[in-house]
Order: sequence, then structure tokens, then C-alpha cells
Amino acid sequence: MSLYLASGAPTPLLIVWQREWGFPDSLVALAFAIYAFTFLAALLVGGSLSDFLGRKPVILVSLVVALGSIAMFMLAPSIEWVIAARAVQGLAVGVVTAAYTAALVELAKPGTRVGPVVAAAAPVGGLGLGALFGGIAVELFDQNADEVLFAVVAGLLVLGLVITVLAPETTTRVPGVLRSLIPQVVVPAEARSFFVRMLPILVAAWMTGSLFLGLAPTVVHGILHVDSGFIDGFTGSIHGLSVCIGSVVFGRVAVPYALRGGAAGLVVGVGVIVVGILTATIALVWIGGVIEALAFGAAFGAIFRGLAPLAPEHQRAGTFAAVYVAAYLALGIPAVVAGQLIAPLGLLTVIVGWTALIVVLAAVGLLIQLRRPRARAA
Repeated sequence: MSLYLASGAPTPLLIVWQREWGFPDSLVALAFAIYAFTFLAALLVGGSLSDFLGRKPVILVSLVVALGSIAMFMLAPSIEWVIAARAVQGLAVGVVTAAYTAALVELAKPGTRVGPVVAAAAPVGGLGLGALFGGIAVELFDQNADEVLFAVVAGLLVLGLVITVLAPETTTRVPGVLRSLIPQVVVPAEARSFFVRMLPILVAAWMTGSLFLGLAPTVVHGILHVDSGFIDGFTGSIHGLSVCIGSVVFGRVAVPYALRGGAAGLVVGVGVIVVGILTATIALVWIGGVIEALAFGAAFGAIFRGLAPLAPEHQRAGTFAAVYVAAYLALGIPAVVAGQLIAPLGLLTVIVGWTALIVVLAAVGLLIQLRRPRARAA
């Protein structure tokens, strides 16, 4: 959670840096999205490392690299430094994500929901807390917000190091580590059908996350005309914190029903968000954000619960890496495209088009899940 908190913390600060350094909205989107792309590269190259080296060594190295990115943020004199720090941050989190997900599943008792639920809840919960802490720091400390915020984040990462050192190893080393560095996405045959069927829902959910965590401050200032660091951070945090709650609350719902409910909730929640944006009503944006994020949490947790028993132990981290490849493509690409389209088309047009695409994808995912029982019966 500390790694993801560090990743969410810069979201409200981007507007502060934009005022100070005077860079365009396209660089705001790039500073957010570069994290997703380096995360993806690290995941493709190192996502299966822990299957061969063990979970603990991979987690420890990633925490140290993340601390290096925090130092870069604290010393940043320009947006270029911030983008570079985000890139390093993405590398650290990309390598560790599949490792810690697999470790949590293996630490939990066999057959329980605890491991997959925590694995789904911790990343988005951390992102939400990071955005919220960032907004509070901007509101309370203004120009010194980045120094205070990143000092706290660094302390949490050090705590993560201590906990990791004390934690048990959950898997044995196996040969073939160099071969594992060849970029590949591992989806075992046993899990392939489930993976394909849940993909539209996964992409729709993470596109919504990109909207909240990438451009929330821009939307709050440019469309809703609210000028508050705390509101920036709170709006960005709604998504992550509600996803975390949804993952836990709906963790006992059967996987097929959680996926269907998640897809339907995405359609409804994003629809409410669109109404809030068109009417410039921030309360509706928040309500819609809670609805879609609870649905996201239900579906994302179900994805891990559905995949965990299908993937063999020494392909488990690679399988979870495949989930995050799809998720972070959905997180990064829309933000970059939106950033480039804002100038020619206008912010409102871009956001409405973005949300319409999310609704279509979620609806397609819902239809796929509804058709599955009939196909099985036939």
C-alpha cells in the first residue's frame, strides 16, 4: 500500500507545479501516464521474476527504487524531473506488483478470500490515500506541500522495508530467471477463457481510474470551476478508496455475480459522473465516483478470486502480471490521448467522449457475463 500511496500522492501536486512552472495540460497527462507505461515495461520484463527468485528479494529491491524516486520528486526543479521521477516510480511498482499479489495469495490459508481481496484492495486504496494526502498537504502547506508530503511517504516506504524483511518467504527458487526476463504475458490455458471474458470490464474499470487519478484536478478546475487543493485530492481519492471498500465488502459474492454487478455498476456510476460534469455539479461527480468505484472493487476482486485457483503456483505471478498489463494500458493510453486532444477539441468534449467509451465497454462486458450461463447450459 505504501508503494501505491507514493504513486497517488503527486496527483493534486500537478496543478501546483503547473502554476509554478507554467507547462500545458498535455504534460499534466504525460506526467500521470508515464508512470503507467514504465510500470507496464517493468511488468513485462520483471513480472515473473519472483516466480524464480522468490517474493521477498523482488519486493525489497522495488521498495529501495521507490525511495529513490521520492528523492527525485523532492529535488525536482522542473516538470521534466517530475516526469522522470514518475518513470522511476512506475519501474519500481511494475516489478513488485505481481510479486506481492502472489505472496498475499500464498500467505493466506488455502481456499480463503483474504489473499485475493487484499491484493485487489491495497493498490487502489493506496492510490486513493495518496491523492487524499496530497490534497491535504496542498491545502495546509501550499508551496511546501511537496516537501512535507514526500517526507511522510518516504517514512511509509521505510516501514514497508522493515515489514518485508520480517515477513516469511512464500515460494521456492527455481531455475530459469534469465529466460523469464524475455517480455511475455503468461496466461495458462486453464485461465484463458476466464481472462478473455473479464477483459472488457477490466479495461472499462481502469479507464475510469485514469480519469479520476490522471485528470481529476484538471476537471475540477477547468469544468467545475472549483479552486481547492483539498477538493482536488478528495476527488482523486474517491475512486481509490471506494474501490478498496468494494473489494472487501463484495469479497464474498460469487465471482460471476460480482463481475455482472461490477459491470452494471460501472455503467450507472459513469452515467451519473457525466450528468455531474455536464451540469457542473461536483456532488454528482462524487456520487457517481463512489458507485463506479464500488463496482470496480467488486469486479477487480472477483477477477483475482477467479484467476487464483486456475493458475499453477509457478505461473501465478505471471498470470497476475497479465491482468496488470491490460489494466495499465487502460490506465495510461487514454490519459495520453486525452491530453493531446484537450487543446483542439476542448476539455469537456474529451471527457464526455472518454466516459461514453467506458460505458460501452462496461455494457459489452456485462452482456458477455450474462450470456455465459446460457452457453454453458446449451
